[in-house]
Amino acid sequence: MAVTTFSRMRKSIFAKFTFSFIAAGLIPLLLISYFSLNTFSSYVERNAVNNYEQMFLYAGKNLDDMNTKYNNISKIMYSYGVDGVYSQLGQAIAAQAGSGDVRLQSTIDDFLRTILYTDKHLTNVFFVTTDGRLQHLNKENKTFDIGYSYPEPGWAKKLDNERALVFFPTHPETYFLRSDQLVMTYARNLTDVLGSEGLNAKQVGTFYMDVSMSAFDEIFQQMVLNPKDYVYVMDNGGIVLYSNHRELIGKPYAPLHSDEHIQIEHTTEGTDWKVRGDFYKADMFKHIEQIKNTLFVVIAGCIVSLIMVAILFSNRLSGPIRSISQQMGKIESGNFNTQVTVRTTDEIGLLARSFNKMVVRLQSYIDEVYIAQIKQKQAELSALKSQIRPHYLYNTLEAIRMSAVANDDNEVGDMILSLSHQLKYVLDYGQETVPLAEEKANIDQYFMLMQYRYGEHRLSMDFRFEAELLALPVPKLSIQPLVENAIYHGIMPKAGKGTIRITAELESADKLRITVDDDGVGIPPEQLRRVKSKLSGDTPAETGGSIGLKNVHDRLVTLYGPEYGIEINSTQSIGTSVRMVIPIGREANTHA
Repeated sequence: MAVTTFSRMRKSIFAKFTFSFIAAGLIPLLLISYFSLNTFSSYVERNAVNNYEQMFLYAGKNLDDMNTKYNNISKIMYSYGVDGVYSQLGQAIAAQAGSGDVRLQSTIDDFLRTILYTDKHLTNVFFVTTDGRLQHLNKENKTFDIGYSYPEPGWAKKLDNERALVFFPTHPETYFLRSDQLVMTYARNLTDVLGSEGLNAKQVGTFYMDVSMSAFDEIFQQMVLNPKDYVYVMDNGGIVLYSNHRELIGKPYAPLHSDEHIQIEHTTEGTDWKVRGDFYKADMFKHIEQIKNTLFVVIAGCIVSLIMVAILFSNRLSGPIRSISQQMGKIESGNFNTQVTVRTTDEIGLLARSFNKMVVRLQSYIDEVYIAQIKQKQAELSALKSQIRPHYLYNTLEAIRMSAVANDDNEVGDMILSLSHQLKYVLDYGQETVPLAEEKANIDQYFMLMQYRYGEHRLSMDFRFEAELLALPVPKLSIQPLVENAIYHGIMPKAGKGTIRITAELESADKLRITVDDDGVGIPPEQLRRVKSKLSGDTPAETGGSIGLKNVHDRLVTLYGPEYGIEINSTQSIGTSVRMVIPIGREANTHA
């Protein structure tokens, strides 16, 4: 069974088109998606690495600028004047220390206070004279440990006979009580350049500056770092001066031997410091993975859409062919009452139309050969019956009328004669329009019956027709419903005699206006509003009364167009006026 189904599917045009369409669209889509995705991923990865390299290059430049800034700050002591007497701090300290001047401490305090607030990252400043006297200031009112020997022996040894700025790696502020902050220290020896003879300037002390880690944080704050990313600033000895992981500061750098990280390194030009980053790949390329996942979803959606389009296209192509095949099977069994539904205008649609025409022609040929004579006889019989029925009805009414006349009941005879004339007028299957004179004659017959029924003391009618208008065509049975409506709803509810006036006149050269007026009870305003709403189509015709008015109005609109129809106006206790406008010289749309 499975082999048979597979064999049938393999021979099916639907399967062939579907697999061909999928193969032609899916394989190129997958190849393009694969190469595009790889190219895009490589580009984005290179771009991300290049961005970090540029940021490290910029950070290295900022580190050089930072060292230059603090170097320049330390040089201020060579241009710092004291009391207008000494043009350099070194000269003032040498003179005041030699003479035992009590102003020495104030001189150094003023200088330290000036330097402390020149930069926001400076936290502590110190000055140590050559005789070991220490003076210091800080921004946070920290308490100096009087038991601490400042500076450390290693610092003094490194500064021995050194005139340039000296940097000491990041370390904790152990010389302040209850302080665990990390700082880096810059130091420079101060010599009395002006007070010494020759080039052998006398050293008068050493200036120290503690800089907080916020100086490094400011440099690297623009980098968006993830928890597994590592950023280091190392001196030329490999000691970590700064890291986003604070526990690594002050320790020798230990590289991460892992394929999960990408290493980026840059060496600064001025200090030979190294800026290194170990970036976690998964976090670094997280956005790339998100983009990849989005692209995979888009590609999957394209593949599904492609398959659906292939199935839909193949089905639209093979479906009409299967439908034609099924209808041909019906024709083979002798059922010619079948048609193929045509949904397209392409070649398949053309084939379906040709098939339908073929079926119609075959059916036509069969009808001509086998059924033509039978249908002809049936048509002749039906025509004969249509002629017999009205004549039978007229003859029957005439027999009843003659019987009434024979019994001297002339009034009943006249009523039957009037009814006979009306039936003949109604059952005469002729044109949709008749001369106005014929419509008037039918109204006379109808009104005669109404007078027999209600009496001449209740009804009267006044025709105001000009003789030249009687030949104009009007829709058949268009005025009689208006007269009937006036009698039943206008005159009959009224106490006493009522009059109906029918007027025919030219509204313009190409329009005839026919007005039916009555002096009956009129129509209440709310009911009149509902009638007008029904005529305009705003209210369904099935609701309420006024069916006759609505039918006449709809016939006029259908025959002549929406600009024609009837209008109604009424005033309670005065009467109602219904106006009908008909075009002159325009042929009615009898097919409608």
